[in-house]
Formats: sequence, structure tokens, C-alpha cells
Amino acid sequence: MISATLSLLLALSPVAAAEIPKNFLLSERAARKDLGPVQADEQGYTISGKRTAPLELNPCLRERATDRDRLAARTITHWTSAPSHSSEQLVLYKSPRAAHAALNGLRADVKRCARKSDPSAPRLKIQWRTSKARAGDEAVGMGYETRQGGSVNQTITGLVARRGGALMIYTTSEGFYDPGRLTKNARKMAVKVCTLPGVC
Repeated sequence: MISATLSLLLALSPVAAAEIPKNFLLSERAARKDLGPVQADEQGYTISGKRTAPLELNPCLRERATDRDRLAARTITHWTSAPSHSSEQLVLYKSPRAAHAALNGLRADVKRCARKSDPSAPRLKIQWRTSKARAGDEAVGMGYETRQGGSVNQTITGLVARRGGALMIYTTSEGFYDPGRLTKNARKMAVKVCTLPGVC
């Protein structure tokens, strides 16, 4: 009964906005600032509006998006010389149903490619995991560890949440696996996307 109700709500929801306004993402204003030559050696941002970019959480190492009915996407990545890496991604879909399908596809990819090697570094083993999360209409914690010779090289923590016809993804390479620390940003964006026409 719950699943039938969810399907009906997803089907009847209006079409989402076709554009993401400038400086809409939480990290976007900082990403667009001129860092200056000194800071630029220590950290940097990249901003992409490529609609076919793969999701930032990408268990099967897909080179481009495989989900359907995208209207717009924006991805911001941040690196530091620490070294560390984080990202924020927002994808708008034609409907909540399409966004829900994209999230389910991501869940399926984690199961399909839970243990995988990086073709560019065959000795590096990648192990994905998921955990419960609460943000937006539905969410899941997701991330992976890279291992070489039994030792952990790196841990990536991520959180993906859906609100209406939008998916928002946050990732970080800092610290241990703990998606809970990313829910604050996901919940903030889950509220913000509802200001866009038709998303919620």
C-alpha cells in the first residue's frame, strides 16, 4: 500500500525546473571566488554544469550518467593540499519518479560493484558500503575504502538524498566513514530546492 501511494505521488508531481540558478549550491559562492596565487597553491575548486556527468558517488566507475530524464546538473569539487577532496552535486529530473529511479539505480550499483578494482591501479581494491540516513524524502549514506596490501589507503564518505525531483550528493575524503556529518548540508539543500518551480 505504501509503495503504491509513493508511486502515485511520484507520478502526479509537477515537472521540475529546467535550470539551476547561479550560486544556488551551498559551496558555490566560495567556489567562484578568486583565491589568489598563494591560496590557489593550497586549494582549488572546479564547477561543472555538464548534464551528462556521472553521479559523484559512482560505484561502477561509469564515465557518464546512465540515469534518465535529467533536466540540469551542477557539480562542485574542492581539493586541498592536505590532501583532501570533497564535492557537492545537484541533479534536477523531469519528475520525482525519475529522481527516485536514479537513487534506486545508485543503490543497485553499490550491490553490483561493491568490490571493484580501479583499472588504472589494479592493486588498489575498492570496497563500497551503505548505511541509513535521514534527509529530504529519502536518503542513503554511501562510501568506500580503498585498500592495498590489506591496509586502508583512503576512506570516502558520501550521502545522497532525494527531495521531490532533485538528487543532492555530498562527499568528503576527510575522517572515518560517517555519513551523518553530511546530513546538515543535505537537509539544508532539501529545503532550498523546493524554492525552484515544480521540484517539490
